[in-house]
Amino acid sequence: MEFLTGDPNIELWENLVAGPTLTVTHLVIAKDKAVPQHFVDFDVIVVPIKGKVEFYTETGDFEIIYPGKLVKMKPNEKHALKAQTDAELMVIKMKLDK
Repeated sequence: MEFLTGDPNIELWENLVAGPTLTVTHLVIAKDKAVPQHFVDFDVIVVPIKGKVEFYTETGDFEIIYPGKLVKMKPNEKHALKAQTDAELMVIKMKLDK
């Protein structure tokens, strides 16, 4: 068993777990900062742990996510983020059997 702690002072992101089928990324976004549109070839769960974030879809629509409101994505779904407040998220990327 391992206990892992993210650094709240990191410059945007750090991988807490990294492997061929599972990556857990700790993401820290300062208020009003944005993460440009991107995608990954993994199933993804985004878990906000602090603050409020605008989570954008490929079409430009967005929902505000916050602790308790998760995002589940399929591989290659384009998305972008913008922090409404200082924010931290855990991003779980995994290769699932089809």
